[in-house]
Amino acid sequence: MIHFNNYAQFVEKRYGRPYYRWKVFVDEPDSVLDQIDQVEYTLHATFPQPYQVRKNREDKFALETAGWGEFTMLVEVKFRDGRLEKVPYWLDLRKKWPNEN
Repeated sequence: MIHFNNYAQFVEKRYGRPYYRWKVFVDEPDSVLDQIDQVEYTLHATFPQPYQVRKNREDKFALETAGWGEFTMLVEVKFRDGRLEKVPYWLDLRKKWPNEN
């Protein structure tokens, strides 16, 4: 099963809720990343564009956006050989960006 990870950073309070910038990405070695064609993220239905496709292998097929809450997204990985893998991923807003203390 493909592994994902995420980073999050508090931005400000909006409408009384904490608002975060976050990034989710494929957390696998180069040998696995090289086999992936694209990654499709299905976010919570409250997002203006809940369906996002990423094809940039160089940034680990990362999706970067912002929001106020944690949720489970469905991630669909399409491999170059035609295989398909669907993975649920819980967005954890407590995971800090690597350059933060």
